[in-house]
Amino acid sequence: SAIISGSSLPPRSRAVRMDSYSARANTIFCTFVTVLGTCATLNHLTTWLPQFATTPTGIVELNKVHDLTINNYLKMDQCTMSFDLTHNFSSEFHWNTNQLFVYIVATYNDTSNVRNEVIVWDRIVRSKEEAVLASRELMIEYPLRDQFRELRGKEVRLHVRYRTHPITGIMFSKEICSTQFKVPEEYFREQGKKR
Repeated sequence: SAIISGSSLPPRSRAVRMDSYSARANTIFCTFVTVLGTCATLNHLTTWLPQFATTPTGIVELNKVHDLTINNYLKMDQCTMSFDLTHNFSSEFHWNTNQLFVYIVATYNDTSNVRNEVIVWDRIVRSKEEAVLASRELMIEYPLRDQFRELRGKEVRLHVRYRTHPITGIMFSKEICSTQFKVPEEYFREQGKKR
């Protein structure tokens, strides 16, 4: 009598199915992703070494409040201002830095809104050269507005913040400096400014 093996497939057929092109491609892809992820993680961890410690500096001061008016279209208080800004973010640039997003946030309290945070100016820094700035009388890019018309007489703080955009790794938001000023008590418009 013939001896019947435990499988109906010949040994050569089983070997072909276990080592097919799709199985090989899957092995190569999984190995590639594992190595890539491991290298990216290790590369990101090197940015925490002492030689990559950052020492950013910055100073911001209000230059002038140019107007405080009612935006008739939006039915809101609206304020425009200029400021003096100095910053140096060059220590943030190393092999893993893609760019920095620098922005100024105006914050104030004691209104109908529980939290008031408005971005009034921003810029993208892509190199060590651009990371050093010393400018006076910079105008805000986005007016400070309050939907409940409660901006008059408020204490406003300007915060200079930035977000790191690494090539690989986690993005971090940091604050470098701030200043405080008081919005005028009454509406006004700077002479010579168009309506």
